[in-house]
Formats: sequence, C-alpha cells, structure tokens
Amino acid sequence: MKRAFLSPVLCYNYAMSLTELPADIHELIVKLPYRVGLYISMSDQTGGGDSDDAERRALENVVIFYVEDFCKSEFAQSVMLETLQRKAEWDSWGSDIANVTEECKKVFDALTGQVDLRDIVALKNNLLEIAIAVAMAYREFDASDPWVNRFKVYLGILIERIKLSLKGESSNSVDQLLNISRAEKAAINLLAETLGIQHKVG
Repeated sequence: MKRAFLSPVLCYNYAMSLTELPADIHELIVKLPYRVGLYISMSDQTGGGDSDDAERRALENVVIFYVEDFCKSEFAQSVMLETLQRKAEWDSWGSDIANVTEECKKVFDALTGQVDLRDIVALKNNLLEIAIAVAMAYREFDASDPWVNRFKVYLGILIERIKLSLKGESSNSVDQLLNISRAEKAAINLLAETLGIQHKVG
C-alpha cells in the first residue's frame, strides 16, 4: 500500500530532534541508509564493475523510494530525507565501509532513551530492508530491458516481498531471496544480528 508523503512540518519537527543529537551521531545516522546499502553491495566482488554500478544505482533508487513511500515513522523518514538531500556527498561516504556494523551499534546505543522505541525499531527495519533490496534488485531483473524501466516496475513488488519475509510471512516470490549471493547473505545476516532483528536469509 502506498504511503502518503509526510508534510514538511512533520519532517521539520523531526529534523530538529536530529539536530539535538550529538554531532557525530547525527552525522552517522544520516549516512547509514546509504552506507548500509553500499556495505551489502561491496560484500560481493564477484559481479565486476557492471554489477557494482547497477547495485549503486539500485541503492540510490531504494533511498528515494523509501523517502516517498515506505518509511514507517516520521523520525525514520526525516533521516532518509536528509540522506537524500545530501546525495552530492554520497561519493565521499564510501570509506571504511567495513565499519558499518559498528556504526549501527554506536548509533542505536546513542538513540536509546533519546528517541521513541517505535521510531528506533522502524529505522532498524528500514536499514535491513534497504540491505536486502540492494542485494536483490540487480540480480532478478531481465537484463534485456532498460535498467531504469525494470527498476521502476519491480521495486515496489520487491520491497513488499522483503516486508513479508521479515514478518515471517510467505509470498509467491520469496524464493527469489535465493538469488542473493552467499557473501551478501552473510553480510545481511550479520547486519540483522547487529540490529537485533530476528531474521536470517538462508
């Protein structure tokens, strides 16, 4: 189901709460949606440059898609919105990508007691869904179609499948999770464990 875009007033109010966090935590939390996706993409080096480029384009579109349709809370959306607004900086956010799980621990330890638990859970789920979406997005599309057309058609379906899987529910295409590489599965499972989410990609 399509979710209404949050009003600028709501996003502004939650952006103010972001600025009240320590500067280093604010910076980390805004980078995480991009860095988590990049962490998954870079976990598997077998696809070569074409695969890397496609997965990075997938990551960009996943972030945009979540800002517009799929955020579960105003706080999570404010994080995603600032991530997107700072797209010009993304190329500089790719260093030390192996530190992503430690960054997740640092961020969510700092948010505990400062942000509503519902918002923390929503943001954790968003990050894990982004990770899975980036791993799946490039692998399952028909390579004969223009990439942009493929992504627009399938992204909504893809994320709905991921949501069902995270809830322990089945869908007709959950078996597509098998298309994720072994290295990406390991990275996703480590991320889920770090986030405290009981989910395992087998």
